[in-house]
Amino acid sequence: MHDISIFTAFHCGFPIAQPRLCKGSMPCTFTKFLKRYLQIPSHSSNATVHFITSTVPLSKTLHKASPNAIASLSFPPILHGHCLSFFPKPVEEEPSKDFIEIVKDIPTSFWLSRMPLTIPSNCKARKRLLREIFDSDHFRICKTTTFHTSPALTCVCLNCDENAHPYHARYCNIDS
Repeated sequence: MHDISIFTAFHCGFPIAQPRLCKGSMPCTFTKFLKRYLQIPSHSSNATVHFITSTVPLSKTLHKASPNAIASLSFPPILHGHCLSFFPKPVEEEPSKDFIEIVKDIPTSFWLSRMPLTIPSNCKARKRLLREIFDSDHFRICKTTTFHTSPALTCVCLNCDENAHPYHARYCNIDS
């Protein structure tokens, strides 16, 4: 679905606009879309989102596609042999390199979670599963009332008064 709606819109103007695009804002479009679909908080790890959904950031996808997008443009013969500054140079990268970069950025505590084979299509099941996988409901068991994106060493469990470490809800000895 994303390839049809968002990718197509960016693909058309990307080769010319690429040098002027802010590196931080463009990948956010795709990642925000994924996080909304997965129904997880916006502060969740981008690398983990891309790993779970088997995707790569939008900027990398467009950067690889841009040399092909400009191939259909024709220029006057006087420009033959010139390299225009706003056209990207063709990049020859291995597809696995993107995957390796994503895996390196995943927090180590994530590897304690379940690995789904597929993402449920039912929105309630998807939300329940992915909030557990991303440990997004830490706030429900933490005594610290101020917002924090991930469990800290100072977090204490409301149920057992022990350290509310990542994925603590799974190991808490209080019956719920």
